[in-house]
Amino acid sequence: MRGIGPGDGLGPNREALPTGRGWKFSKIHAGVGMDQSMEPRRSPAGTGAARAYELVRKELLVEFGADFFRSYIDSLRLVAEVDGELMFRAGSQVAQERLRQQVQHRLEARLRVYAPEVGPVRILLAHEIPQDVLDLADARFEKPVVAAAPERAYGADGFSFDNFCVDPSNHRAFTVAQMIAAGAGVTFPVWLVHSAPGCGKTHLLSAIARDAVAQGRKTLMLTGQEFLEMFQSALHKKRDSSSFKDMVRAPDLLIIDDFHRICGKKATQEEAFDTFHDVTRRGGQVVLAANHGAEGLEGLDDALRAKLKGAAATEITEPDEALRRRILDTRVAHHARANAGFAVAPDALDMIARRMHVTGRELDGAVCQLLIEWKISGGTKVTLEAAANALQSKLADVAERRITVQLVQKVVARHYGMTVQQLLERTRRHAIARPRQVAMYLACKMTHASLPDIGQRFGGFDHTTIMYARDRIAELVAGDPTANAEIDNIARAIRREP
Repeated sequence: MRGIGPGDGLGPNREALPTGRGWKFSKIHAGVGMDQSMEPRRSPAGTGAARAYELVRKELLVEFGADFFRSYIDSLRLVAEVDGELMFRAGSQVAQERLRQQVQHRLEARLRVYAPEVGPVRILLAHEIPQDVLDLADARFEKPVVAAAPERAYGADGFSFDNFCVDPSNHRAFTVAQMIAAGAGVTFPVWLVHSAPGCGKTHLLSAIARDAVAQGRKTLMLTGQEFLEMFQSALHKKRDSSSFKDMVRAPDLLIIDDFHRICGKKATQEEAFDTFHDVTRRGGQVVLAANHGAEGLEGLDDALRAKLKGAAATEITEPDEALRRRILDTRVAHHARANAGFAVAPDALDMIARRMHVTGRELDGAVCQLLIEWKISGGTKVTLEAAANALQSKLADVAERRITVQLVQKVVARHYGMTVQQLLERTRRHAIARPRQVAMYLACKMTHASLPDIGQRFGGFDHTTIMYARDRIAELVAGDPTANAEIDNIARAIRREP
């Protein structure tokens, strides 16, 4: 991280802000010039600029789309006006760089439409803004930072607890998330929520961040990829990493989505370990989301794995038919608010919930496909027949999506001429141990079950046994074309199984 200086893309020969000692402060309003002392002036952003930014945010949402807005613009805060320049604070270095490249010139142009007197825009990080400026920042804009994860945002308000569909598959995770959002989760300083992609982890994390910010808690939400890129950028450019450390260790609540993205990156994992230790040591809390629990995260550093194994953890399983139906209703209602008249026949939604054994994210994709069908048809209600035609490719793929550990066991046992009971026998005899390893390998590859869950379904094996079987067969497949062909044949048989 570096301070602002010449060549930053902020204007010709513009220098960094001084430390602030000896500056004279005077309250100003939009359109008022230098104060009588002719000393540089610093004050909260003027009323005109503040109102202008409120209006411009709505326009930027429309111009750049909900995904981009949520990822980069939503956390941008108007802090103060310094010598006619509007100072904004970005939520992260990644956001700062993207905003400077793509948004800054549009932001300046749109602000001047509503407040012609405003000066240039400067987009800074918190540590680049002098403390005396932060002390005078307008309370309306100085809120704890939330750098939103780059996931789909369902409307301008994004994810919240109110629009999260709850059932037994996610009830525990939902309850814990609410406890943390309310500030009652410090008894477990680190919480890991894990599931297959698309089951609602990002939704819950965003809801936690939203409520925590509303309560005034200092909150930072990043993706694992953002954490990785920012840390490695600091190392690669040989800059002092203290700014990065200050940013990620300062919050009371640190939230990292897609945490599995840092697995396998030794230095980044060491930094994450130190960060978690520092945040929790000060009484803060860390919330993580990943595609697997601590045992199933490949490439995870031993020290970090041990820390996560000692943390509170909650798994979200894939939604059942009843929850899929409720999710569909929620998604249709959401799209109907932005597309007056959009409607889908109840029997069409029943069919989708029954036949598409998929996650909430994929169900939203199905509803988007129906929205396209509705627009093409001229705005007539989407019938069962129209839904089936529009989703033909998705429905045809449903057989593979319904693969379970039990189905894998059944097909593997049949392939080797034995019963499932024989396959599950606890014996080291090669005639049974090898087929059992094949079944474990395919269960890891073709289902969303976690390693501990697979171990339980094979008779209570430890997750390390599942990992050994998976790696052993993967090694065999990589080096033996005959074995590779055999495993492929079994996999195809599993996919064809009704």
